[in-house]
Amino acid sequence: MSRNEIVENIFFFLLLSFSLFLGYLLFAPFLKVIIASIILTVIFYPLHNFFLKKIKRPVLASLLSTFIVMFFVIFPSIFLIVFFTQKLIEIYPSLIDSISKLESIDQSIKNIPFIDTVYQKIKQTIESYGINIDIAQTIKAVSMFILNFFIEKGKTVFINFTLLVLGIFFMVITLFFLFKDGTALYKRIYTLIPLRDSEKNFLFAKSYRAIQGVVLGMVFTAIAQGILALIGYSIAQVEMALFWAFLTFIFAFLPVGGAALVWIPVAIYVFFDKGIGWGIFLTLWGTLLISTIDNIIKPIVIGDRTNIHPMVLAFAILGGLNLFGFLGLFLAPIILVLIDNMLNIFKTKYIS
Repeated sequence: MSRNEIVENIFFFLLLSFSLFLGYLLFAPFLKVIIASIILTVIFYPLHNFFLKKIKRPVLASLLSTFIVMFFVIFPSIFLIVFFTQKLIEIYPSLIDSISKLESIDQSIKNIPFIDTVYQKIKQTIESYGINIDIAQTIKAVSMFILNFFIEKGKTVFINFTLLVLGIFFMVITLFFLFKDGTALYKRIYTLIPLRDSEKNFLFAKSYRAIQGVVLGMVFTAIAQGILALIGYSIAQVEMALFWAFLTFIFAFLPVGGAALVWIPVAIYVFFDKGIGWGIFLTLWGTLLISTIDNIIKPIVIGDRTNIHPMVLAFAILGGLNLFGFLGLFLAPIILVLIDNMLNIFKTKYIS
């Protein structure tokens, strides 16, 4: 390669990098909307293909697919978020009052012989290691942190309501064009990747199946846990059962704790408020149904689509939450799937 060719290549790649950076700056304000639209398109593309085969008109099929996503995903999600935020702000004073009463938890436990014995043994065991923990204050601090987190997010929703409406509008438009021109866009990206056709086919096909499996597995599990939680809370006559069920649905996406981070505190509250019987019922309901359904749905939906270790996925999702917010719940598994597939190609191409 001559010196002029080397200079030419350096200049070209510098200019290309600079152009891509400027492009990123242009699309950065809409990046979350675009990514969310791409994820929804990938999930619903089989349905779109079905419409396309039946209707045979790309524009009409794209409109129908977009309407389905709007009606069954976007609008219900916005409604639930607004409902949840509104209810949270409404009951904020009563929640603060309930949290302030947690200081008397020691006295309440002393009135229950068996529970008091277990509680005291746990407390003595912890103290025997030289660890002094005020359980009531710890529970109070954690509860206040979680409550203030959701209050701040709720205020953001209402303050940026105009931006939310604009985001929905842009998402709908993006969904329509992704359904309509998704195949052409895929082919364009496909031709730009400097890999063999067999490697590109493996990368796209495997990633597509894995993304569908992981995302659908998370969503279906969260929905099932939310519905089971609503049934359990309603039977136990928990106040604002729908609110707590929606909170269970949200926490179900978390890899550590998940839905148990909601139903366990609710069961403890029911234990003290409505008696031992209802507390035991809700504990068994949460253990045997709400948390167990996770181990039934995910293997069925995900199957062998990905071999990502659960601990790796847990760390990735927590990192995704920190980096991308709620969208990180879905982006983290997608990034892991892409890395896993690229490593498989690397192993086949350069090691095997």
